[in-house]
Formats: sequence, structure tokens, C-alpha cells
Amino acid sequence: MKIYSHIITAIDFTPSSRAALRESVRLAPALGAKITAVHIMDEFLVSELKKALSEDVFDIIAEWRERLRKFVDESDLGTAHVDVEVTAGHPFNGLVAACERHHADLLVMGTKGSRDQPGRVGVIAAKCVRKAPVDVLLVREDARGANKRIVTCTDFSEHSARAMHRAFDFARIDGAALDCVHVYQSALALTMDAGGLGAPIPYMPDPHEADTWREILAKAVEPLQKEAPSLSITPVMIERLNIREAITSHVLETGASLVVLNTRGKTGLREMLIGTTAENIVSHAPCSILAVKPEAMPTDID
Repeated sequence: MKIYSHIITAIDFTPSSRAALRESVRLAPALGAKITAVHIMDEFLVSELKKALSEDVFDIIAEWRERLRKFVDESDLGTAHVDVEVTAGHPFNGLVAACERHHADLLVMGTKGSRDQPGRVGVIAAKCVRKAPVDVLLVREDARGANKRIVTCTDFSEHSARAMHRAFDFARIDGAALDCVHVYQSALALTMDAGGLGAPIPYMPDPHEADTWREILAKAVEPLQKEAPSLSITPVMIERLNIREAITSHVLETGASLVVLNTRGKTGLREMLIGTTAENIVSHAPCSILAVKPEAMPTDID
């Protein structure tokens, strides 16, 4: 199954990046992808090492490449082949450049998380989710083995359809159950005053609106159910005002280990999975995240 051609795995020598490397190796054969482990050295560190060691920059880079090779070899990856690469520069710019240089289409990064901050995501990882021109997989440090349940979110836009199909691909690889979730912001949900931050909206119920959205969701999921009848693929409609809270609650209730999001959805009066909402989910989800980018997304380095 050729889903991605080349995976760039960001390595900063932490346990989180080791988890990202292991997940890359686990997925690569099924995805049909090569792997390059990339470490971006801080330019200031390179400069200081050059002064302290009186070594050429190329020698310093070569030494760190050997450290990276050792890190990979000691990561209990079996016989998998992983190329290694070390460059100097800003981490975000360097990772984007590596993706372009290798024509990569998936960037895998580690994220720690904790009991108090389950969605803890580093600054560089968060920026890659927002701006990197390739799909980004954020792997939790405690991720182990195949996913048993995957959640994807749909607003019925073209972009969210792409994310739903990518979630389907990952579900087939792992034999995982797949929940396709639409958060329905009904008139009843909108009557809530958001914790006192705004005036309630008068409630004007439409008894047929929920059924209509439920029907649309079922039709969106039906082709996937027909393509893989052995998989458990469930359309899930949640009536809630806050999309991030709805998705996070569903993940916690079901024990899902991966959420697949589109990073640019519909815009308009309703809050959809546009950039801010997707970023909020990334920051709070207690599991790994796959952020699926629009096709032909422009590179945005700054």
C-alpha cells in the first residue's frame, strides 16, 4: 500500500524522538515509505563547538552524524534501514528543507505529554502542524504498537474528506476500529452561554436538522464501510458547542490512540476544523495526532 513515499523523522535525542523513530519504522513497510532520521543542530551550538574544539564545521557535523547513527542503531528497530542526516540551522526551517530535499510527504515527531498536560506539544512540533507543507504525525512518548481505535473528524469539506481517507488507510494497516466524528452545533448547543462569556441565543429547535446531518455523515462513511467490511467503521455525531472539547472527550471515553485531523476546513459562521480549532485539538488530545495537510500546500518558512 503506497500511501507515503518518504518519511522524515525529527530526532533531538530525547525519549520522545525515539518513540517517533520506532513508530516510523513500524509504519514504513505498510505505508510503502523510506525513512530518513534528521537532526537539526542549533547554529549557535555549532559556532560554540567550533570555537571550543577548533574543529571545522564539517567535522562537527560528521561527529554528530555518527551520534545520530548510534542513536538509531540503539533504538531496537530490528533490521529496518534508516538513513541519517545532520544539518545546522533553525529546527523548523531545517525540517522543512529536509522534506523538500528528499521529496518527503510525512514528517514524524515525538511529543511527551504528561498526566497534568496530556496534550503537551513542543513549539517546533506545533509550528510544523501549522506550517509544514507535508502531513505531520505527532507520536506520544508512551505510544506502543498498533492502534486499536482511531478517531477522525469531518466537517464534510474536501479537506476533511482527505483526512478521513487517511484515517481509513491507517485503520486498515492496524486493523483498528475507526470513529468518523461530526460535531453538530445545534441551536440547543448554541443556547449555552459559554461559561458566562456571552449572552445565550434564543433556542429555535429544528427537529429534522439533526437527522439530516446524521444522514450526510452516514453517506460519507458508507463507501469506506463497503471497501473494508471487516473493519469497524462507525459514524459518530456529537451535539456540542465546543468542537475541541467534544473530540477530546470522545478520545478519552473510547481510549483512542490516534486522532486524524485536517488542518484547513470550511470557514463561515459555524466553527469548523479550521486552523485554530485543529490546533486546539492538537494541544489537548491525550493521544498521537496525524495532521493532514491540503494538497499542494505552499511552503511557509519564517
